[in-house]
Amino acid sequence: QRCFACGERGACIACQRKGCSRNFHLPCGSEHGCITQFFRAFKSFCWEHRPEQRVQAHPEADTVCIICLEPVEDRTSHSTMVCPACKGAWFHRACIQGQAVRAGRLCFRCPHCNNKKKFVPEMLRMGIFIPVR
Repeated sequence: QRCFACGERGACIACQRKGCSRNFHLPCGSEHGCITQFFRAFKSFCWEHRPEQRVQAHPEADTVCIICLEPVEDRTSHSTMVCPACKGAWFHRACIQGQAVRAGRLCFRCPHCNNKKKFVPEMLRMGIFIPVR
């Protein structure tokens, strides 16, 4: 199989959306906005069919990532995420991924409201890898 991102052979990850024929390498997919869910069936989705956050929230002007304190986009996107519980914690995908790896499944929660019940399932669904330690 050829990777839709780089064009090279050996792409072994396929988009799980019915009717989509895109295949990609894991690093190429990550670079091009694809998502892999690291739970249950380990589904992967191309950039066009990846899950979106269901939270209907928009950041205020000059909102910053609560982890790195850098500005975030003006809406949820692949690289900008929001806590589904408090809707006030905005962060970059890379920043929350770093927090998840450091915290592990037992301690990972929203860095703003400490919610775990809604936060963890949403982060898993959105492709954040949370190791079990």
